[in-house]
Amino acid sequence: MKKIFAAFVLLFCSTAQAHFTHFEPRIIHLYQDNQDTVALMRMPLPLILLDNTWQGIDSNQDLPFTEKRAAPEGSDYFIKHNEVRTELERLKSYITQGYAFTKDGAAQPFAVEQIHIFNTDSRKPFSNLDTALENFSGELAISPDATKLFDTGIDIQLRLPNTSIVDNDITITSYLGDKFNAINRLANIITLHIDEQQAAETTVGILDYSSQHQPTLYHKLMTGFKDGFSHILIGLDHVLFVVLLFFSAPTFLRLLSLATAFTIGHSFSLFVGDSAPISSPLFTPGIELLIALTICITAVALLFNKAQHLGTTPLLIIGVIHGFGFSFVFSELAQEGAQTSLINLLGFNIGIEAGQLFIYVVVFALTYLLSKKLIFNKPLPYYVSLGTLAVSSYWIVTRAIPLVEYAAA
Repeated sequence: MKKIFAAFVLLFCSTAQAHFTHFEPRIIHLYQDNQDTVALMRMPLPLILLDNTWQGIDSNQDLPFTEKRAAPEGSDYFIKHNEVRTELERLKSYITQGYAFTKDGAAQPFAVEQIHIFNTDSRKPFSNLDTALENFSGELAISPDATKLFDTGIDIQLRLPNTSIVDNDITITSYLGDKFNAINRLANIITLHIDEQQAAETTVGILDYSSQHQPTLYHKLMTGFKDGFSHILIGLDHVLFVVLLFFSAPTFLRLLSLATAFTIGHSFSLFVGDSAPISSPLFTPGIELLIALTICITAVALLFNKAQHLGTTPLLIIGVIHGFGFSFVFSELAQEGAQTSLINLLGFNIGIEAGQLFIYVVVFALTYLLSKKLIFNKPLPYYVSLGTLAVSSYWIVTRAIPLVEYAAA
């Protein structure tokens, strides 16, 4: 049992992610330029350079336009600026191989006209057409601070000759990154500009966009549902809290009442946070820390057999705190130009609830199997609370660091 506990702590402490910064945006603007359609695209540079054979940063694999060398926090891949400049056509070929355009169902040729490689920490806005255009200054521009591959993004201007975004159905597809887990955190934000009108669509993962076949309400609802369902499962802090909630309720009806209070709380902050996002630099790390604290306090209560006294009001407040973590996803993408509809939010919220039910079912099944296969010296909730307490304590320390650094600055 000690080995299981040690593995549990090691796994969650080393891989745990907060709800925040889960999505990396791939931003696309489409507009008409005389007889041609122009596409402005922003995405992480590794998305283009990594193929399906990539085994991770520790694999010592060779990557195009980079060299691996020592860095302060271990080895890393550094971009070879001179090689990019001298072999620009090869870089363009990686781009053209990664994307496909069609016009009314027929393959559409396109040309890569301009490229801008930049450090993501110092990137300029790309959320609307005017700011996106300001990022281009010639066939190739490389920011001096664009050094480490995994801290680098790329802006691309493509031209599709003899196409009309009004008269033609233009589709864009890309399977870049589809073999990596990170594809579930890639948000596609596509905006179609027709005269003074804009039509925006946001999806996650594989890119499959049509300019004249906009998603239906059902499609938006299901997309939001899938995003919410997957989002709760990759938010390990939220998963742990739901697990604690499962073991805290003495009866099914009590679990239902606590889960309902928690649902109402985070649904409220999900909708409020999206409509009135808070931009304070202390908000994100503050909410992260509060989420860790709620997990820690609940774990302590479970450890000392006090969790059964948790009422609906505390769960309502905790739900509000966790809900702001979820709403950050939308406010983060909104800064990149995404537009969230009420149906998206509704689907996302339903997906979160379905994810919670899924966790309850899994925990129930695992509890049943463990009770049949293993003999515990103490009740199973004891080990769950002890492990979660260790993990949440680690999170509290690490998540408090940004707040301390901000206060000391």
